[in-house]
Formats: sequence, C-alpha cells, structure tokens
Amino acid sequence: MVWEWLAVLTANEGKCVYCGEQAQTMDHVIPFADGGLDDLPNLVPSCHSCNLRKSDKALPVWWMSMDLKYRWSGEGTPQDGAMYMDGSLRDLYLSTHEEVLAVLDELDLVCQEITHERRTAWFRDRYDWWGYPGRSFDPASRASSQMARIKKAGADGWPPLSVEINKILAKHGISL
Repeated sequence: MVWEWLAVLTANEGKCVYCGEQAQTMDHVIPFADGGLDDLPNLVPSCHSCNLRKSDKALPVWWMSMDLKYRWSGEGTPQDGAMYMDGSLRDLYLSTHEEVLAVLDELDLVCQEITHERRTAWFRDRYDWWGYPGRSFDPASRASSQMARIKKAGADGWPPLSVEINKILAKHGISL
C-alpha cells in the first residue's frame, strides 16, 4: 500500500539504515526469501545500492561478508592477514561483530519508529485511499515531496485527521 511505502521511506529521516544515503526502497530485515514477513515491523528504508548488495542475505551475514571483503586481504594466516587493521582474523571478526550489533540496535529503533501506533494511524488516515502503488509510482520522490508535511506531523505528535480537517474548516469560517 502507498501509505506503507511512505511510512517506511520517511522513517530514519528518509535515509538508508545501512549507509545513510537517501532511501529509495524498502528492505526486508529478515529476507522475504528466508520467510521474513512483508509487514511493517520487518521493513526498513534502504537505498537501491544497499538493497541490491544485501539481496536475500540476513543482515549479519551481509555485513560481515562486506567487511571481510574490504578489510581482510586473505593472505597469510588467520593470525596475520588483516589489510586495514593491526590484528588477527579474530580481531577483525570481533570488531565486525560489534558493528553488526550496533546496526541491529539502529534497526530496532527505526522499526519502532515505523510501527509507532500514532504514526501508523496518521499515515493510514491520510494515504490509505491511494491504495496500491501503480507502475508509475515513484516511492522515493513521493516520500521526498511529502517529507516536510510528515516532519511537521511528527513534531505535532501525529494529530488525528479530525484535528487537521477542523483547522482547514476553521480557515474558511466553518465549524462542526
């Protein structure tokens, strides 16, 4: 649903949870291919690049493989082969393990933001009528164009739709 796309893509200030670039798509934290649900608690904002590289891998597997690819030369012995670190393969693993735990903590916070009850209700009230995205739907640009409105709503505590409607009606001298 469009409201779900917008709720996910505008979380984390509209940035990819993995690299911090602008989010253009949703990623399944637990890959759909591995049985991860296609529900809000399992979706996070991601850029195309990170989503493609992560593919159908679980986050710890992907993160550690990327880290080993770029920081481990593979030369020498397990005790001597770290390209950018002074230390062993064990040291590199422990360092990467800490990074994975930090990313998982960040993912938990972003998922809490996405599934916040009042936030979810706000998106559903305003965008549910848009239905399912069509072929021409560009989620990233739509989320970007709505970002100011969404940030204001968050700052206002995700007001119910009735409050917004009453403000519009009051501007025109109408009260219910």
